[in-house]
Amino acid sequence: MKKRVSGNSAKKRFRRFFTGIILMMVICISFGAFLVSAHEKTSADDTVYKYYKSIEIQSGDTLWAIAEDTMTDEYNSVAEYVQVLKDMNNLDSDNIQAGQNLIIAYNDSVLY
Repeated sequence: MKKRVSGNSAKKRFRRFFTGIILMMVICISFGAFLVSAHEKTSADDTVYKYYKSIEIQSGDTLWAIAEDTMTDEYNSVAEYVQVLKDMNNLDSDNIQAGQNLIIAYNDSVLY
């Protein structure tokens, strides 16, 4: 024989279930708000995307000329960026040859 559940008992279970769901939602929302507030907010104008591209050296190209054309604002001088290019490409000197490939870093406003 099945026990018959009274209307009040079913209502109590529903209230407990509903209260539990609401409590879980409040906890999740609070936790999410805490995570978001832990990060520094930046405007869309502060976002800079850095890309990497392989270029083929043409006859007459120099590492310094390529550095001048592709240098981003984060570097203080062409010499600093030349060193970065040398480090990225495992170059021991400034000498590059036509036909050689070179990896360069650029942001979305500077294209070589």
